Amino acid sequence: MGSTCSTPESKEQKRINSVIDKQIRKDEDDEIGNQKLLLLGTGECGKSTILKQINILHSSGFSKADLKNVAGTVYSNIIQGVATLLKAKDHFYYELSTPELDADAQHILSLADSSKDAMPFIPLTFNAIKRLWHDPVVQKTFERRAEFQMMDTLVYFMNELDRINNADYIPTVDDMLRIRIPTMGVVQQTIEIKGTKFRIYDVGGQRSERRKWIHLFDNVNATIFISAINEFNQKLNEDGQTNRMKESIKLFETICNSRWFVQAAMILFLNKRDLFEQKLKTTSINVLFSTYQGSNDYAECVAYIQMRFERLNKYSDIKKIYTHVTCATDTNQIQLVIDSVVDMVIGRNLRGTGME
Repeated sequence: MGSTCSTPESKEQKRINSVIDKQIRKDEDDEIGNQKLLLLGTGECGKSTILKQINILHSSGFSKADLKNVAGTVYSNIIQGVATLLKAKDHFYYELSTPELDADAQHILSLADSSKDAMPFIPLTFNAIKRLWHDPVVQKTFERRAEFQMMDTLVYFMNELDRINNADYIPTVDDMLRIRIPTMGVVQQTIEIKGTKFRIYDVGGQRSERRKWIHLFDNVNATIFISAINEFNQKLNEDGQTNRMKESIKLFETICNSRWFVQAAMILFLNKRDLFEQKLKTTSINVLFSTYQGSNDYAECVAYIQMRFERLNKYSDIKKIYTHVTCATDTNQIQLVIDSVVDMVIGRNLRGTGME
């Protein structure tokens, strides 16, 4: 007879699913009058950053205590980012420029492997980070970042390193927007915008569990699907093989055509436009889309990617996709986009109730 066993990972996934289920069911009693809004997408697409922006623009924002509490995450993101470059360097069989840098590398790698919370940088750590970052070999590795998994915001933090190293450092709102903390399970927030309450859900993009949680979100008013368009030449974190944008397009097709979301407004954010435009200077989107014969012109490439998403809509006769090209860290632009989305959702609701 066969036997089954649960791995720690599968147990954690079941726990996450249970948390999502209980939270959605708990909220059902007071859903009347609220607009239910989902943020969906694959990992690292910018969902959590969008939710932070909504909090800044339409809720209480972040207190000084909130900002202080993420200082350790900033330190950790920097250390993990530099450690990622050092490991990639070894993968490419690169040698650091001087023997002295080897000691710096060992120091950073030991910190990255530690289970302790990241602390403010001591001089040894700060100087090691600066020397390594400016080493030509590390920069050469950085230029090949599409070939390995690395957070997008490392350059931002390295440019702010002197400020972050200040003894009185308190993270800014810009720092808060750029820290990387993977979403586990579901983050839910209720925010009032233009007199209407929106219950917003940011769902972790666990690859193996998506089909299990999708049915939980019936009676959704709108879904914002976020895709990082700069990832057209990057591999998925889960397996290191699958193209990230290909995975995003596949998930979008599932969400867009799901029977659970037929009546929901479908909003598409083509995100990280700034990084996408920068990448087009050296790489063509035909590395993924072999049929693309256009130039590396930003507007032309965005229009092509938008078409590849929107053509997947099987209900185009009754359902429109509202597409926005976004940079989630640009508060001014996100304010305009969110206002547009809110007006559209409220308008749809009024028409649906015959009150418009």
